Amino acid sequence: MKVSAVLPKSLVTIFILSVFVFPCNSSASSSLETIAVLPFAVNADKDMEYIKAGISTMLYSRLTWPDKVAVVPPKQMAALKAGLSDLSENELVRQTAKKTGCRYVVFGTITSLSGAFSIDTKIFDTTEKQYISFYEQSQNADDLIKQVDRIAAAINYKVFQRSTVTWEQMEQQKQKQLNDQKHQNPENLMQVPADWKSEKKIGWKVWKYLF
Repeated sequence: MKVSAVLPKSLVTIFILSVFVFPCNSSASSSLETIAVLPFAVNADKDMEYIKAGISTMLYSRLTWPDKVAVVPPKQMAALKAGLSDLSENELVRQTAKKTGCRYVVFGTITSLSGAFSIDTKIFDTTEKQYISFYEQSQNADDLIKQVDRIAAAINYKVFQRSTVTWEQMEQQKQKQLNDQKHQNPENLMQVPADWKSEKKIGWKVWKYLF
C-alpha cells in the first residue's frame, strides 16, 4: 500500500508556525545577530500602557537591520513576558534568551516624576555574559520618543557597529559642545559637561550571577 507523500494540512501549519513564532530560532536567521526586546517596566502614577507599547514598537523598528539584525516582534514578546510573570529581573532575562534563542536581550524601566521621564535601558549579551547600560531623560511625554530614538541609535552603534542619522546627529552635537567649551573662559572649563552623567552610565560590565 502506498503512503501519501503529501503531509496533512495541520502538520504543514504546525511546521510553519514553529519556524516563525520566534525568528531568532529559525535556521534562516542563524547568520544574523538576534535580539529580543522585553516590554519596559513603567513606574508612574497613571496608566502608561500606550507609552510602553509605543517604545516596544519603536525599538523593534529602529533595531531591525535587514540581513544583519533580526528582532522578535513586539506582540510575541508581550505574550512571552506574560507567561514569565513573577520572575526576578535576572531570571526573566535568562528565560527570555533561552526561549527565543536570541543572543541579545533588551529590557528597561521608564520612571515618570512630575511630568518628566527617565529611561534606564540595558542590553544583555548572552555570549559574552555582559551588559551595556543606556540612560536618557525626557522633560515631557512629547520628547520621550526622541530620547528612545537616541537610545536605539546608541545600541545600534555600540553593539552592532551601525551608524544611523540619529547617531551622527548625536556625535555632531557632542562635538559642538566640545568646541564651545574650548572658547569658554578658563574658569568655566572646569565645569562638568552636561552629558557627562549619561556617558558615565554607558559601559560594559560583567553580569556575574545571571548564568
